[in-house]
This record gives sequence, structure tokens and C-alpha cells, in this order.
Amino acid sequence: MNGPRRVHIDRLELDLRGISAETAEATARALGAALAQALARHGPGIASAGVVDVGRIASPASPQAHQLAAGIAHRVARSVRGGNE
Repeated sequence: MNGPRRVHIDRLELDLRGISAETAEATARALGAALAQALARHGPGIASAGVVDVGRIASPASPQAHQLAAGIAHRVARSVRGGNE
């Protein structure tokens, strides 16, 4: 498939318990770009998925928002690809 691809996400629930409100907001703002980058890295073959639960992601006590967004995005991309890398 050539040309731009689109991914439609109906709803995304994040439980950022223990993360400061400022970091949580910055993470949410950075997530779109991080997800686009992670999906591009994982290449073609993204399947439709009804519900994806990426589980828990280990995080330091005071994470950097962009690093947290990248970790979340990687797990989402891996899940919709069905991979385990």
C-alpha cells in the first residue's frame, strides 16, 4: 500500500497513577507523535484490533514525558502488530 496510512483510535485510556499532573498532561500531548513514529518503525502489516491492553509499563518515579509517551507508543504499536519483541 503506497501513500499515507491512517490509524483510527476510538478511545485511549491511560492510568498514570503516581505520575504528576504536569507530566501526565505532557505525556498525553506527546503520545500522538510518539505513536506515529512507533507505528512507522514497526512497518506495514498493522491489523485492526478491537481492544488492546498493553498492560503495565515500568517507569521511574519521575519520568520524562517524551520517554513515557515513547514507551506507551511502542507497546501499542507492538500490540496491534501482534508482536512480542
